[in-house]
Amino acid sequence: MRKTNHTEPEPPAEEDGLSSTTTIAALLFLAEKLPHRQFNSAELSMISGIGRTAMSQIKNANDSPFSLGKCTLRRLDAWLEKHPGFKQL
Repeated sequence: MRKTNHTEPEPPAEEDGLSSTTTIAALLFLAEKLPHRQFNSAELSMISGIGRTAMSQIKNANDSPFSLGKCTLRRLDAWLEKHPGFKQL
């Protein structure tokens, strides 16, 4: 039987927020420095501000900008220009 160590404190909520902020900043840096870098829908959802449900709809659209489950930020932006209903204000 495996014992668990109950004395380890859980990380503060700030660390989770910082981690998310750091992740988003890193993804934005990659998108800027490597414009041909492809991201999955979860990553694009984080850096574009588009919700996961809308991102799923974009991914499943007939003229989807995704290829093999990934897409560049530029290609997503170009697709959104042609489909203004998906833009979030």
